[in-house]
Amino acid sequence: MKNLDDKDKRILEMLLEDSRRPYHEIAADVNVNLSESTVRKRVIKLQEEGVIENFTIKICREDERCIIAFITLIPKTQAETKELLREAQILPQCEEVYFLAGECGVLVKVNVPEIIELDALIESFRGRADVKSVERVCVVLRPIKTVLQSKDRVL
Repeated sequence: MKNLDDKDKRILEMLLEDSRRPYHEIAADVNVNLSESTVRKRVIKLQEEGVIENFTIKICREDERCIIAFITLIPKTQAETKELLREAQILPQCEEVYFLAGECGVLVKVNVPEIIELDALIESFRGRADVKSVERVCVVLRPIKTVLQSKDRVL
């Protein structure tokens, strides 16, 4: 990232929280303390320098999957890990699947519409012959920073 001063960093933080935040509101922040026009010029400069690539919104409708959770699965044996990874990748609820170093197993990011479906998915993992245990389930309360990617990897 370019050399950013504290005011630029605070402007970015505020835009990350709400990319439609009015410049006058950003300018009034105690850690920014600039005029509205100066904030506007700084945002334009950050865009020109490539620090800000775009402004986006994310919509979660009732008919879409909206509960995000991370599940750590411990396979019974290392030999069964590859099959567990393959099968987790094809489940539509599993958005991301990671093979972890050491004896940490497999980390799966899931996205489901309701908590009851998360519970059913966890129980289906627990019932698998190749899964020793479901070590932890962490439900996302709210995302702080996300990165959009278009690359898909398959084992």
